[in-house]
Amino acid sequence: MRTYRILTLAVVFLALLVLCTFNAVAQSPEEFSVNGLKVVLKTNPTNDIISVKLYLRGGVFNINDSTQGIEPLIFGIAEKGSKKYPKEKLFQILDRTAASITHSSTHDYSSISLRCLKHQFDELWDVFIDVVMNPAFTEEDVNLVRKTMLVNIRQRKDNPDSYLRELSNDLFYQGHAYRLNPDGVESSVSSIRVEQMKSHLSEHLKTSKLLLVVVGNISKEVLAEKVKTSFGLLPKGDYSVPMILLVQHSSAAVKVVEQQMPTNYIRGSFSVPNQADPDYYAMRVAINILGYRLFEEVRTKRNLSYAPNSRMGNELVNQAFIYVTTVQPDTTIKVMFAEMKKLQTEPISAKVLKDRIALFLTDYYMGNETNSAQAEFLANCEIVGKGWKTAESFIENIHHITAADIQRVANKYFRNLQMVVIGDPKLIDKTIFTSM
Repeated sequence: MRTYRILTLAVVFLALLVLCTFNAVAQSPEEFSVNGLKVVLKTNPTNDIISVKLYLRGGVFNINDSTQGIEPLIFGIAEKGSKKYPKEKLFQILDRTAASITHSSTHDYSSISLRCLKHQFDELWDVFIDVVMNPAFTEEDVNLVRKTMLVNIRQRKDNPDSYLRELSNDLFYQGHAYRLNPDGVESSVSSIRVEQMKSHLSEHLKTSKLLLVVVGNISKEVLAEKVKTSFGLLPKGDYSVPMILLVQHSSAAVKVVEQQMPTNYIRGSFSVPNQADPDYYAMRVAINILGYRLFEEVRTKRNLSYAPNSRMGNELVNQAFIYVTTVQPDTTIKVMFAEMKKLQTEPISAKVLKDRIALFLTDYYMGNETNSAQAEFLANCEIVGKGWKTAESFIENIHHITAADIQRVANKYFRNLQMVVIGDPKLIDKTIFTSM
């Protein structure tokens, strides 16, 4: 235990040292606007990597049942080539510069990103804007990206964890806009036409709907001029954030999907606050503490599972979940629920809370070491939270959490779990699974 304590303190010290070194030279983020496009810049002269992330807001509110997956389809095709930079030319530039252009989609937004070195930024910026604004949409690229997406979709059921996550989201978000899958389903991805993609891009690529976040060794003046002559020329539009209805489950539920497997895969989701809610910070730490306790009780002490866990998302309509694979599902869930109830009824000690916050912040520091991670964190604060400026107070908010806060949010949110099981129905006592 003493060795563990020393190692913990050492890791925290090193993380703090890295952060202090970074903060000694890095500038605070700043914001400016170009024709309605909000730009957040964090100048970082500590390295020559520049991370550029362009966010298209709206997420599932930009799509319907028949267009699920359209944005990753568009940006996946765009990565293959643009009008000015066809595939062969684009790939030659990326290979020569060791730069990368990638994309991702969530319930709340889609993003396309550029990562490159400072001395190649002028060249790569021109490539990036043409990829975003003028995808080539060649038949070869469309077929290739569509085929890859369909293979990934069909493989979801082949991977128990992916299938479990899909079933869990279906149960948790039923009847809600978040039931739509931003990565697509087989029927939609198979049928979306090129004309639809072009129309979707034209309709949604408006400056009021975009967010540009840049972290790297670049000045505001240089970046502003580049944005002005590229994305700043897009139509402004009149985007406003849609009304978001939170998910409220009035009772616990369990869905069991029978499959013959060596173990049972279990996930239980429940509603938690998003980043704009004052409870968010206490809930993040509470879920972290819960994960540590589940590991100790389920794996270390009872050997009921190799990988019990709890995680919390970071979306506007947010959820957290407990997860486990086990051959003794009823016994395991009893133990996991008991740990959740313990957080509700037994205040944690000041020492334990201090240690867990230290480890939580260590993970936070390590997770934000890269320019890309810092850009993503700023964007999440802007889109999901109360604005990018709240990133500056994140650590302070975590430090202010008390034992009473942990107990309060556990009582408020640890309830009405939506449980999904893939495995043997004969081993599942539904009264146990719906007792939390």
